Amino acid sequence: MLKIRPIQDIKKQLLLSKQAVRNFPKLVSFKFDALYEEIVTQIKTIEISSECILFDSVESYNVTREFSDLDYWSEKAKEEINKFWFFATNGQGDFWLFDDENKVYFYDHEYEEMCFKNFTDLGLNFEKWLQYSCLNKQLGEVYEKEDEISEEIKNDYKEKLKELSGLLSNNYPFEI
Repeated sequence: MLKIRPIQDIKKQLLLSKQAVRNFPKLVSFKFDALYEEIVTQIKTIEISSECILFDSVESYNVTREFSDLDYWSEKAKEEINKFWFFATNGQGDFWLFDDENKVYFYDHEYEEMCFKNFTDLGLNFEKWLQYSCLNKQLGEVYEKEDEISEEIKNDYKEKLKELSGLLSNNYPFEI
């Protein structure tokens, strides 16, 4: 069965291939979660699972800046977008982002335009997102090994999503 991994195990695994520390530019005033900052300043962008590619500090800064500089934002919208930080992608044009209170959202690029009402609240913080991404990896490994996912595993996965967050369970952005 699937398992929600302890955050210390995940952190240890992510930092195995530690890089030289690359801090965020001094002009960045975003209030980061300590765990997030510790990890992304010491890693290269890494695919944790098929839906969770965690950006390193440089890439997250560049993606966040790119979105805040989009021409179609009104001045008010630019103020709003600066309250969010893009920290990961699924590699298919969708993004994971959080606000300055460490609340994680999912942005599906299928929406007509980027707009705050299209950011799906999943009831996660960065720590829980890391646990989710590792749970998602386990599901992918089951699929690779068995070429399908049994109803028992699907149900176990859904239960683990509920353990992480009721909102994640209700607003899960992918098909199982």
